[in-house]
Amino acid sequence: MERINSFSFYGVGKEFQALETTRDNASPSDLFWPLHQAMAAAERLLEGKPIPLGISHAKVVALRDQMTAVWNNHFTEVDAAGKRTAKFPDPNAAVLTGWELYWVKKALTEFETVFAEEMKEAATYFVPRRGIYWTPALVDTADECFPLSIVGHIPQKTREDWKSAGRCLAFNLLSASGFHAARAVEGTLEAYYQLFTGQPGATLKTWYEYTEALTKVTGSPVPQAKTIAELDQMRTDYRNPIMHPRVVLTEPDARMLFANGESLIIAMAQEIADVKAQGGVQLALAPNATKTIAGSGAGQGALTNAASAAKAP
Repeated sequence: MERINSFSFYGVGKEFQALETTRDNASPSDLFWPLHQAMAAAERLLEGKPIPLGISHAKVVALRDQMTAVWNNHFTEVDAAGKRTAKFPDPNAAVLTGWELYWVKKALTEFETVFAEEMKEAATYFVPRRGIYWTPALVDTADECFPLSIVGHIPQKTREDWKSAGRCLAFNLLSASGFHAARAVEGTLEAYYQLFTGQPGATLKTWYEYTEALTKVTGSPVPQAKTIAELDQMRTDYRNPIMHPRVVLTEPDARMLFANGESLIIAMAQEIADVKAQGGVQLALAPNATKTIAGSGAGQGALTNAASAAKAP
């Protein structure tokens, strides 16, 4: 999918119109600029700008060839070596004969007829605005909603899923938007769980297992109860239901899930940032809890020593 500049169509039409309205017996000086611009417009169309052409492609080729013939006849010259170079028209040159522009304008009319039919079938749509979201940002850069101060603590896979959620919301693919929003939250939930439990790379199968494990974390600091409660509510209200094909999200559903997901991702990322800034998670002293998570080497060593001392007779 690519965004196109719709104004490009206006530009092409304007340049072709200038050539079409040039009188048949114009002087080369009067024809030079309209013909030059129309030739450039035809080349852009043949290059697929603003969109690749279908059935009208051959008509643009025919138009380009007719314009090139007139251009070569009046605005180029061939030197002794046979090389053709451009030249400015002589102000005193004779006017064109009527038949020269006739064939150009005929080719232009044929192109316009075919192009008009082709554009009726072109996949051109208008994407309405969703709430306060600016459509281009929702389509391409939805992840820019996250504050810069914590974006470095949000996993890349979360950001990619969040961009997909925004794009789907913009294009009214509401259930797909909800699915990607839930995936994005889960991507951050994994990092959140790994930090607070001291298990880098560890994952669980379900959100229920994540929230249950997080409620049992001891030490300092611990996950905020409010965040865990909101995760569990999102699990029961949205995440689990949208896994079933019979559930289809409405726009209000999708927008509430999108807003809820954004809030949760920011909340978890902020906690992750705060914990790391404070030196990491100090796990409770227990036989298997002898390290500092995301803390300094000195802190880790102190905790390890403390645990060893606790085991000493």
